[in-house]
Amino acid sequence: MDFPDALQSPGEPTMQPPPIALIVALAQERRALRRCLSSVQGWRTEEGHGVAGRLSRDSILLIQAGIGCDRARRALLTISRRFSIRGACSIGFAGGLADSLRAGDLVCPGVVIRDDGQAGRAFAVGPAHAAVVAALSVDRTPLVDGPLLSVDSPLRTTEAKRAAHSRTGAVGVDMEAAGVAEAAHSLGIPWLAIKAVVDTVDEPLPCFLSGWMTPQGNLQWRSLVSSLTLPSRRRVLRQLALASRKAGLALQRGLKMALPAWSP
Repeated sequence: MDFPDALQSPGEPTMQPPPIALIVALAQERRALRRCLSSVQGWRTEEGHGVAGRLSRDSILLIQAGIGCDRARRALLTISRRFSIRGACSIGFAGGLADSLRAGDLVCPGVVIRDDGQAGRAFAVGPAHAAVVAALSVDRTPLVDGPLLSVDSPLRTTEAKRAAHSRTGAVGVDMEAAGVAEAAHSLGIPWLAIKAVVDTVDEPLPCFLSGWMTPQGNLQWRSLVSSLTLPSRRRVLRQLALASRKAGLALQRGLKMALPAWSP
């Protein structure tokens, strides 16, 4: 399916404000956030899955870009060539790097760091960040607004997570937010990041998990089913499923609270 006809392309007259782009990596994140939208219209192109809809007064483009900063950056740049975008938000799951974070906690960073093995390249969120944090703080979901680290490869061990926290000061880690920040900076539009913790700093990510997900962010069902033959992997799957559900619900609440306060 092509992009939705209801949205205006750049330069076309419109009576409504341009849409806000929400960039996610995974199908699971897209499905969770789709439940927040009304007047939903799905679409799919070579760049991936997307959903157009509304959240209160705002037009939304929810884009499943796949895993990694490069995919996130390309997705936002591509959609901006087809539609006027007034703001972009990297939203989805993250790992915890601070001891205080638990599954389902939110991270709304004032700074996103693109990891380079040292201090990293920092992207600062705009002045509306304070208003967003204040709005999110009203909700019952625990919230941290410390820095977020975007990495090229998952931090699978507790040791790697603690080392990244010590080196950069980041409280959470993802693989996409810096790509969204970089693209938004080049486009001259405001951006934001909202992440929900799935794995905490003391919870390692087993290597076999990489076989469950495609680069486009979709589950490899055959690999997943074959993993269920081992009891230890079934336990991991149950733990991740529970943590992902908590994180998905937190993202839904966080988006509904943050968007009116942000108003890019």
